[in-house]
Amino acid sequence: MIENFMESLNVTIDANRLWNLLMDLGKIGEGDNAGVTRTSFDQKDIEARKWFLKLLEQADLSPYMDAVGNIFGQIIGKNPELPAILIGSHLDTVNSGGRFDGAMGVLMGVEVLRTLKEKGIQPERTIKVVSLTDEEGARFDYAFVGSTALVGTEGSEKLKENLASATDKDGISYLEAMKQASLAGEYFNQINPDFIEQAQLGKNDVKAYLEVHIEQGKVLENEDLAVGIVTGISGGEWAEVTIMGEAGHAGTIGMKERKDALTAVAECILAIEKIAQDGSGSVATVGKLEVKPGSSNVIPGRVEFTLDVRDISNECRLSTVTEIYDSIRTIAANRGLGCEIRPVQSLSSVMSSPSVMKAVKDSLQELQYPVYELPSGAAHDAMVLGKLTDIGMIFVRSQSGISHHPDEWSSFEDVAIGCEVLFRTTLKLLSTSGQ
Repeated sequence: MIENFMESLNVTIDANRLWNLLMDLGKIGEGDNAGVTRTSFDQKDIEARKWFLKLLEQADLSPYMDAVGNIFGQIIGKNPELPAILIGSHLDTVNSGGRFDGAMGVLMGVEVLRTLKEKGIQPERTIKVVSLTDEEGARFDYAFVGSTALVGTEGSEKLKENLASATDKDGISYLEAMKQASLAGEYFNQINPDFIEQAQLGKNDVKAYLEVHIEQGKVLENEDLAVGIVTGISGGEWAEVTIMGEAGHAGTIGMKERKDALTAVAECILAIEKIAQDGSGSVATVGKLEVKPGSSNVIPGRVEFTLDVRDISNECRLSTVTEIYDSIRTIAANRGLGCEIRPVQSLSSVMSSPSVMKAVKDSLQELQYPVYELPSGAAHDAMVLGKLTDIGMIFVRSQSGISHHPDEWSSFEDVAIGCEVLFRTTLKLLSTSGQ
């Protein structure tokens, strides 16, 4: 289907230019296993930011950076007082991730703006591409920093507190890393965690936010489709849990006398799995464990683990979280152990704007390509920005549904179609009247 469609498609964007940039960016942070690692404000992330800023300069897109490190390129509209169209995603990755997640959406935004300029189109309203700071949260276990600052729902002081308490494996706080990054000079001088509030946008500043992302699942592949329209994004609850027992010698303390924190956590993990399985659609994951003192001949006295719960229904997600928290506390109490649950982040689910979805649908029909709608189980910056403005997402097929992995891949043809749909969708949103 795709090969025949590509032959008949009158592609507006420069698919080869987009693909080459995507491959070039993927070399920054590439490891021996071909996995890409660019975590927030590390050396490779800084390198990628510099590469992106240079790209925006070369494309004459007037780049700038805000107080949390979000990077913007723009075409100023004829009526710049009108709310802008924002296209974006992120450049950071998980550890040993892929080259498409996030980066593809950002570079598609650049391609859309470059195509507008090359065609001599100056829109009525300003259009911007944005690379948002730290969507993944891989380094500090704290995600969506750039989009959260833009929306301002947490309040600048609360966000500063969270960034001060979030640390990486070396004990460096998020705020310290931001201040170090600000020393990189030029655009980076604008990074200032003491003035995070300066990054916040108002509701009258943005008309709509568009994001293209790999699907990270097999739905589109199973349907033999290159792209799909996202109907909504599941909300999430993230927490850190600590179970406190008593360390002791593995050979001298009997089984009935032990206060083993790790066996309690094992029971907690199975309970979490069962609660999610027996529920009405929530998914729950324990993805990280830290066992202390961490010796093969010592009974674990303290275990910390992460909890990730997601659901498109806010009500069901919160119900699942409450049940999980109660179960963890009960398991710890029954074993005579201490328990501490620390919520880290909470994001409500968000539905795509009907007007943005219609623009995507009309673009697909214009291209005589099938229209397919699907929800997103993964979280994206669009979920946060939905608190500020209308949002819409386009998914691009990911091979075998693989993501956050060196084998993550989307074909040249699928990327080209996704960007063409984005371009035509953008034109339709730019042409709509009103605020």
